[in-house]
Order: sequence, then structure tokens, then C-alpha cells
Amino acid sequence: MATLFKKQFTKPIPADAKITTRTVKGESKRFAQWTDRKGKRRTAELTTSGKRIKVEAKSWTAKYRDGEGLVCEVATGCRDKQAAMSVLDDLTTRAELVKAKVLSLDQDRISDHQRIPLPDHIAAYIEHLRSRGVNSDRIKTTETRLLQSANGCRWRWLFDLSVHCLENYLGTLTEEPKDDEAIAKPVSASVYNGFVELWVAFGFWCAGKRMAGKRSHRNGEKRLLTNPFEGMRRRDAKQDRRRIARAMTEDELSRLLDAARRRPLDDAMKIRTGPRTGELAANVSEDRRAKLIRLGHERSLIYKTFILTGLRADELRTLTIADLSFDDVPFIKLRRSNEKNRRGSTLPIRSDLAADLHGWTQGRERTEKVFDVPSGILRIMNRDLAAAGIDKADADGFVVHIHALRHSFGTHLSRAGVAPRVAQAAMRHSDIGLTMNVYTDARLLDTAKAVESLPIIRDDGPRKLAPNPGEVGELESISDPSDDLPSDDKTTRKARKTRGFTGFQEVGATGFEPATSASRTQRSTRLSHAP
Repeated sequence: MATLFKKQFTKPIPADAKITTRTVKGESKRFAQWTDRKGKRRTAELTTSGKRIKVEAKSWTAKYRDGEGLVCEVATGCRDKQAAMSVLDDLTTRAELVKAKVLSLDQDRISDHQRIPLPDHIAAYIEHLRSRGVNSDRIKTTETRLLQSANGCRWRWLFDLSVHCLENYLGTLTEEPKDDEAIAKPVSASVYNGFVELWVAFGFWCAGKRMAGKRSHRNGEKRLLTNPFEGMRRRDAKQDRRRIARAMTEDELSRLLDAARRRPLDDAMKIRTGPRTGELAANVSEDRRAKLIRLGHERSLIYKTFILTGLRADELRTLTIADLSFDDVPFIKLRRSNEKNRRGSTLPIRSDLAADLHGWTQGRERTEKVFDVPSGILRIMNRDLAAAGIDKADADGFVVHIHALRHSFGTHLSRAGVAPRVAQAAMRHSDIGLTMNVYTDARLLDTAKAVESLPIIRDDGPRKLAPNPGEVGELESISDPSDDLPSDDKTTRKARKTRGFTGFQEVGATGFEPATSASRTQRSTRLSHAP
């Protein structure tokens, strides 16, 4: 059974239509007559109720049995009957191939998806991400980048997808603009890889791959036989890093918190014009003064929380008072929906920060947000940095921004002598290399003192290893009680205790964790003498 027909649907009767009655094949029927916007006279039969008119579609619809024996109706999109007949022939031929086991059912269904525009497939993929509970910001970025690159590659259908076209398009985004071109600056390798990863994920989704937690299966609806982007080459992001975060020193962190606390009131009191320009002498009402002092206190506390917890901006922005606990061991409970990795974590709070947060949230509803973190927090931070006399970018191009406070958290954990595995847990990283290599600024680490703690080799007399005199590090050297070595060479040094954020009064006098005793290392060396 295979046929072509034009579907009928109903529409409201035009306002200026005249109703007439005709006899058609011995049956009396009512018709509406009117003039359309182009000046042409139109006639349409009324429905049985007489309240609407019957209208016939302009394109043909194909009706046939598919390979599974089911009756299907497919819009051909053709107004010409011969063209529609050609589409019907293709559909019936496919059905026969499926019945003959030449084509599989998956291949047959994939053919149906080829007639759906690519933006519709992308919209279905976005809905799939929403159903999985993916972060809304990530979904927005995914949709924007997929549509942007699809338009740039001039893709309209699934069969247009091509690695070659995508590489050419992304290559134009990474090129330096010419002098006569007013276009945005080239994207970094990280952004380039971001586009690639989105299309690889979309390609796997079209090939039927679905995620179930951390596991995946390929039993989803297939729109493509294979992923056309699988194995697409990435660029080396380490060789093309932009906006590399700079960890701040203890002195800079103290100055930043002080400037953030003072600046709202100082800006309101600063005289902008006249001979006294720049003086803090403008009149401010008591009510406004109190609000500005509270605003400065909140901004300073926001920075302090970033520094001492390593929270990300969105995590702090969604933090509620109910997520804080001030019992014997104060902590922050991050909900799955608010954490980046969607795992849910418990973060310890240092005692001085816990006291500040307890005072800040006391008397407020538990459902309230802890802080009102504005969307323009980066712009506010830039002004606070300027007020504190801190350069946003240093000579090497390393930049201070909101996320750099998380880098400062990781760096000062290392400076405080925290074990790498413990620092990784505090940073909530799945890869310790990310903690040690990306979120630890090696320039702030005291490598000179670490080198000084190594044993030295003396050349006076018999060759032997001896510790460097004086207290120089965390290592403790204990000699081997051997009869072959003189007793005066047995030297024992006490371990040096390391304290983080030394002198950082605004954050606290101690490090992130209580100071721990240095590891004790026993070294013994017996050197044989040459005959």
C-alpha cells in the first residue's frame, strides 16, 4: 500500500467571507467566498458545523508500509506530484530493503533523521542535557557554541557534519586579525578544544551513546551510524595559555581585604570636583554610612571566604545559611546541585572564618543566601585591586581575578607544608596533577630554603655526607651510630615547624591547617676508603 494525498485541515472563516450554497454530486454544500491579501478570490467548503472552512495542504503526503509493516505518513514537502512520487518510491524501496534484511532497522531510522534540520537535532540534544541535570550555564554555552560553529560551517543537515569543515572554521577563530579587519581577538587553544569536545559529545549522542551516572551505553536513539568527530585532534592548551592566574602573596591578600572593606565608604566620601578633589570629606548620612560599612564588610568577607575555602564563584553565590554548620568542627556542606562536579562535598572552615561567618549570618533565615555575590564581582574586584595598589597583571602576564583566589588557596596550602594528597582533597580535584601544576604557583614556593635543607659534601679529609650547619629546613638528620665514624659527627637538628599565611592578620595568624611536626628523616652513610 503506497499512495499520495494532500492533507486537509480547518481554519476560521475569514471575516469578509460570503456564504453560498451549491449542489455537488446531488448533495447541497455550503461554501465561503472571500478575497485574500493578494486580491485573488478564494472559495472553500464549510465544515459540517458551519463554523470553519476546509483547507487543503499545498504539498503532498506519502502513505506507505515501512520495513516493520507499520503504516507511515511522511510529508514529502513537494507540491509537484511527480516529485512527490519520486520520494514515495525511495521510501518504499527502503522498506523493501529492510524486509530483505539488506538494511537494518537502525539504518532505516537513521535515514529518517537525515531529513530533519540540524538545529532541531541540536535542540533535542540540549533538552537531553537538561533532563540529565547539567548546569544551566554549561547548557547555555553548549547551545551557543554548537549553533555558532554550525552556522560558521554552513551545516544544515546531519550528513553535512565534517571534521575538515570544523577544523577550517575553528582555524579562522584562532588566526590573528589583519590590520583592516575589525574582528575579535583569536581564541586560545583551550577554547578551540572546548568547541571540539562539544561536537565530539554531540556526535556520540547522535550515535546512540548515553550516560548513566559515570557509566555509558550505546542503546540510545541513533541518528548517525558513527561519530564523525571521534578522534578529532586537539591543540596543546599548555603551550597557548591565556589569562594565567597569579596566586597572591600574604601581604597582597591583606591589602585586598582592607581595601574592599574601606572602599564603599571612601568612594561615597571622596570629593570629585573643586579644589578639595580627592579628599574624604563629603557628607554622608548615618543610614547610608551604615549601609556602606556593611557592604564593605560583606565584600571583604566574600574575598576571605574565597581565599580560605577555595570555593568557586558560583558555589559561593548559591551557598545558603542552612549549608553552614558551626558545631565543634565547623564546616560547609556543598549540595550536589551547586557543586561543579555534582558530587556534594563537606569543607572544613578555619575557626576565625567560622567566627566571622557565624556573626554575619546570626539572626537571619536559614533559606537566605550567605552573601549577595553580584554578577559584576570581577569588575568590583578590579577596583579593589587598584585601591589596594595591586597590579592586576604582573610582568610575566599572570593575572589576578576571582578564580585566582582559588589558586591562592592551593598555593598557600603547599607553602604551609600540607601534603599534596590532602591539598588535592581540599581543592576537590580528581587529578593531583591539576592541584600541583595548575593551582599551585611555583613562584611563591620557597625553593631556595628547600635546596638549603639538602645535605652537603665536605672535601676536608675522608669523604662523607654531613648536614649543613644551622636550622635550615624541615629535614632532621640523625647519624648512624657506627664505630667507623667519629662521635662528634653525630648531629641532630630539631624540625622546623611551617606556618602558612604568616603575618596575614586579616585572614589569620596561622595557616590553613594546624601546624604539624616535620617529618623525621634518618640518614646514614658509610663510605669506603680507597686502598
